[in-house]
Amino acid sequence: MKTKKLKYSFKDPMVMILCGLLVFLTIGCLMAGKASDRIIYNIELDAAFGGANKGFVGYIAESDINEKTVNAVEEILSKDSRFDVHRTHEAGTEASVNDSAAVIEKDVVRLVLSIHGGYDPDETVSGTRIYTNLPGREGSEEAKKFADAIAEAFNEDNWKATRNYLYYHEQPNNTWTIEVTDADAEQPDFGEAVPVTWTLLEKTKVPCVIVEQFFVSNKTDIGRWDNPEGYQQIAEKYYSALCNFLKIQPRTFEEETEENQ
Repeated sequence: MKTKKLKYSFKDPMVMILCGLLVFLTIGCLMAGKASDRIIYNIELDAAFGGANKGFVGYIAESDINEKTVNAVEEILSKDSRFDVHRTHEAGTEASVNDSAAVIEKDVVRLVLSIHGGYDPDETVSGTRIYTNLPGREGSEEAKKFADAIAEAFNEDNWKATRNYLYYHEQPNNTWTIEVTDADAEQPDFGEAVPVTWTLLEKTKVPCVIVEQFFVSNKTDIGRWDNPEGYQQIAEKYYSALCNFLKIQPRTFEEETEENQ
């Protein structure tokens, strides 16, 4: 039995149309890929306290952790042309929470990362605590996704990073107590009272994540992270978390250098 061979001629209008469509789709996919590379992500970095305000002071000062971490994160992000990095205040200077919030609103950024240091009278308390705004508030869902990406990046390296909520409770003597809860646990019932959390989260609408990077009261935390190699590792983890959150591929420094040539 003979097999019939189908012959197509480029003079056939239908073949020409199909070929044109194929070329169009191929070029479109390539252009879409290039366009995604041209997207610029505006990121705000906030090193809490600074200048004369040291924040918590244990074996080291909290403001030192904050500034060194932000410096390292800014450096690594500046090597990737897809990121435009802003800071709420210059290194070595102090900024109030209100000032930082005002800068964030003015800069119109995609995401905010605010770095703090933890402190606990119990010197065995260790790890990284990640905070987002309370459930249902503006920007909280996006911030939660970034917080999850941060936790995943740090926990890959045999480290304890948890996502949390923080509540301030006003007391009759005009003082406040702080309650930190696991974000995956059942949250307190405040009744009709409006719960209060971190001031920066209260004052910003942009998705914002606050991280207590490690504890100034824990010698093991300090020994592991408070050195050039430690801050470099921290920066790399934030870069990985940001790329994961934004669904973009991390770049090597070599790739970025070739692109800019």
